[in-house]
Amino acid sequence: MILLLTTALIWFSSAAARQSPVSQTVVRPCADSWNSNSNGKKNRPKSAKKAPAQETGACLELAFSALEIQEYLQSHAREEQWKISEDQMTEDSWIFSLELEKSELLRDTTEDTKSKRVEWTGGSVRVHVNTAQLPDGYSRTIVRASFRGYGRSADQFAMQREYWDLDSNNNFEESILKALRTRFATSPASETPQMRTLEEFALPQVRKYLKGTAGSFSE
Repeated sequence: MILLLTTALIWFSSAAARQSPVSQTVVRPCADSWNSNSNGKKNRPKSAKKAPAQETGACLELAFSALEIQEYLQSHAREEQWKISEDQMTEDSWIFSLELEKSELLRDTTEDTKSKRVEWTGGSVRVHVNTAQLPDGYSRTIVRASFRGYGRSADQFAMQREYWDLDSNNNFEESILKALRTRFATSPASETPQMRTLEEFALPQVRKYLKGTAGSFSE
């Protein structure tokens, strides 16, 4: 009997090792469908206007909880001393505005920004970070950013504007995902539900049974 139970304990332990965070992929890319913009394409009349280009953004999946990811991003923003305003936070989302220098605006927007006849003085970016828990224990983080540029039109006949809406080149969004990879890639992954079931229920039950039968065998 002792041999049988000992064998069972060894089997459960080896199974736990196979499912341990060490062997689990902590960081993985999102499926291509995360940014799909295919709704209505099949039934659209030929005369209809072409659908707008896919919305920009960046996506990453991590074997950590949404709360852990959001908390780290907020601490990262403090370390980087971002000039944040109008932020709204929940445990799985964060929306905020960030002031940008002229060089940062030109770095993080498309080439079209440089071609505009505008003397840029700076800008801002509105950032949406959403993290959703997936059924397999991973969390999907999607980052989207929309930019505004401030300046003065070089065309003296053009009407001066308060700001210009500018397109992202995804540099900013990818920089946030890079910070996540750097932070979490070397950290132990959060336990999957299967892992918790094995360790919290199966192994303790075997150990409890062995402890209860130890006295009867010693008598």
